Order: sequence, then C-alpha cells, then structure tokens
Amino acid sequence: MSISRPCHIMVSLLKRTMQASHVLLLAAGLMMGADSATATGRSLDLPPPLELNLAPDVCEMPPTLMGLSLRDAVQVALCRTPDVHQATIAIEENVANLDAARAKYLPTLNADADASRIGKHVKYPAHPVRNYDLYAYSGNARLGLNWLLFDSGQRRAQYDNAHAKLSAALYNKVLVNRDRTITVADSYYKARSATASATAAREAAARAEKNFHATQRLREGGVGSIADELLAKVAWQRHLVDSETKATAAEITKIALITAIGLPSQTHLSLAATNNAATAIAAEAPAVTRSTVNEHITSAIRNHPRLAAARANTLASEAETQAIAAQHLPKISLQADRHLGITPPANAVARENVNSWSVGLTVHIPIFDGLATRYATDAARARSRAARETERAVWLEEELKLLTDFNHMTSAAQKAALLKDAETSAEQAYRSAQIRYRQGVGTAVELLKAQDEFAGVQQAAIDVHYELLAAQFRVAVALDTLPPIHIDSP
Repeated sequence: MSISRPCHIMVSLLKRTMQASHVLLLAAGLMMGADSATATGRSLDLPPPLELNLAPDVCEMPPTLMGLSLRDAVQVALCRTPDVHQATIAIEENVANLDAARAKYLPTLNADADASRIGKHVKYPAHPVRNYDLYAYSGNARLGLNWLLFDSGQRRAQYDNAHAKLSAALYNKVLVNRDRTITVADSYYKARSATASATAAREAAARAEKNFHATQRLREGGVGSIADELLAKVAWQRHLVDSETKATAAEITKIALITAIGLPSQTHLSLAATNNAATAIAAEAPAVTRSTVNEHITSAIRNHPRLAAARANTLASEAETQAIAAQHLPKISLQADRHLGITPPANAVARENVNSWSVGLTVHIPIFDGLATRYATDAARARSRAARETERAVWLEEELKLLTDFNHMTSAAQKAALLKDAETSAEQAYRSAQIRYRQGVGTAVELLKAQDEFAGVQQAAIDVHYELLAAQFRVAVALDTLPPIHIDSP
C-alpha cells in the first residue's frame, strides 16, 4: 500500500482500520426509552448489537436539529469537534514524516553553478613594460550525486520510528472518535435524563397544587384544618422550586450537548422523542457468566485503541534508540561528480577550460564523539522503558475502567428493576392516601409523605435508567473489535 498522500492514508488506511468500526451499541440507548429488561437472577448482560459507523466517510449535517437522535448527534460530533480534526491532522503529519523517512533511501542529486567577473591590474615598478590589466569572466558548474548505500541500520530504524508513530496516530484517531462518541452519548443521556426529571418535577408540582386545593376545599367545608392547608401549600411551593431548578438543569445539559457535538452554544435543537419499541430490543441482550466477562474484558483491553497506541509508541521509542545508536557506526556512500569550469587566462595570452568527472565510494567510520552518542542512546533507552511502563499502566487502567463499567451496568440494571416495582407501589400508595384523605380517614401528613415518596422514587428511577444506558453504551464501545493496521514497508 502506498502512503504518499495524506488523503490516501485517510481514505484507505483509516477506513480499513475502522472498517466498519461498527460498534456494538446499545439499541435501547439509541432509541432512548427502553425500560430495564434484566431478568431476576441474571448476573451480567452484554448490550445488544447495533451498528454505528465511528469513521464517517462523508460529513453531512442532519436536515434538522429538531428531534435530534443520538446517532445524528454522534455523526455531527465526529465531523465538527476540534479534537477529531486535530487527530486527523496528526495523521497527515505522520504520513508526511513516514514519506520523509522513506525518501532517505533514495539518492540525492545537487547542481551548483557560479559565475564571476574578474578584474586584475598588475604593475612591475622595475619593469613597467610588463604591466598589464586583465578583465574576464569565470564560471563553474557542478552536478553531484550522493547515495547512502549502508548506514548500519540508521535509516531503517528512522523509518520504523515514523511507521510506529503513524500507527499510533491512526489508533489515536480511533480512540478520539470513541472518546468523543462516549462524551456525546453521556451528554445526550444527561440531557434526556434532565428533561425527564423536569417533566416529572412539573407533574409532581401539578399533583401538589391539586392536593393544596383539595385541603382548601376541605377546610372551607369544615373538615380540614389550617395546618393541613399550610403544609400542602409549602409542599406545592417546594415542588415549584424543584421544577424550576430541574428545568434550568435541563437547559444547561442541552447546551452542554450542543458544545459536545461541536456546534455553537446558541444553536437550537431538541431531542428525539422516546421510542418504547426499544424495550423488545433491549430484552435480547445475551446473558454471560463471570468467566465469559473476564474473557470479554481481556479481549477488549487487548484490542483497545489506547493500548494499541501505547504499544506503537513503545515501538517508536525502541526504533529511536536504534537510530541514535547507529549514528556512531560506519556508513558507506556512493558519490559521483561532473564538473565544468571556465577559468580566465592567468595572463593576457592563456585561457583554461576544465571538464572533469569522478565516481567513488566514501567510507565514514566514527571514532570518538565525546561519548555524545552513547549518552543519547542511554537516554533513548530510558524513554523506551518508560514507554513500556506506560503501556502496562494503560492496560491496568482500561481493565479497571471496563470492569467498573460492567459492575455499574449490572448494578444499574438491578436497581432499575427494583425501582420499577417501587414506583408502581409508590403510585398506588399515593392514590390510596389521596382517597383516604378525601374520605376523611387519612391525614394531610400521610398524603404529603406519599406524594413526596412517589416523586422521589420517580426521580430515582429516571436517574438509574439513564445511568444504565450510559454504562451499557460505554461497555458496548469498549467491546468493539479493533482490526490491525498494516502499512507497507519501503
């Protein structure tokens, strides 16, 4: 494969690297509305597959930002955000560096030319008859060829260094795309969660208002007390404040989402409506055992682009060490020269034209450089060891992160199932307290407590629902396979 052009590397290598870097994504997350379908007793679930291209070939804005889906939000972010553009530019830079390293295998050809005007006035005081003046032109032209035939592996090491850095840049592009996707998904889920929380808070405020009016009517009918009315009024006002707070939070999270996808913060958008059809898709998530989870984690970490980039940086450091060490080893070069010179006459009579050529080998053997190469090699070896430790640290960090996400996903699924039942029970308790109070057998305190409990369970269910979606999304992205990158040698 040729890598002579940045566009070629972007269209060919990167496209093949993420060829269908089609990620296992949470279908329920993209549909935004699935209830938890985790079966009781199931230890862990893997997110169901849904393809999402994380390396779009063509960047196009959706026709409208109203009803924006997570898929569209991700595609906009992968085309508009600065970090994705910077990763792309870094690939172009490393492509050029690789071409420069390959070019060192080719001979160099240089042409030099000079021309001058000569003026000369000679006097012999004892023999004035020999005095003369000379005015002439002088010119030289040289064509030189230099071809490094042997350099003790320095060029190969420099090429390997550039090759490894390009691989690291390609893997880093994959990593940046993944990280941006997760960031957008997190912002999207937070915006949806905040919107749902604001809606639930408005509904809770409406219920509190109805209860307040109910206590007013009962007091006016001589059944209730002023204390009941005031407690209901305080509860209503508190829910109004909570509703306003959550409405503001929803707007802020929406602005954060707009920024996350790389658009100006004043851009107007709305989120896609909930699709309950995703529930059936979420139920298809396969159950896995703990040993299977460990296998998935090991495979995901081994194929993680951050680890692949760290591994490539380690190879680049090792190649740099070899290149520096080769600087103090023998080199053999082929040299060829063609020379044409026109020399003015040394006196008023003669003129000289020179036409010459030469071909030969030059052997360069470094003997002593003040130990500079040795010290530079030692420093490069230290950087190489540090790169290997960085690679090991990345493995441990990503392993911890993925295992944590697995546990969060499992915990959130279990909490979602529990809160679903709790929400049903809290609603029934609230309805019962309403009826009891209206019939005069219940107290206002009982009603307001049931009202607050119902609102609290609703908010908790919303938070856990989107916590589950976010964890499933991160796990799905982490479980994506990463094809190896192949770059042809010179």
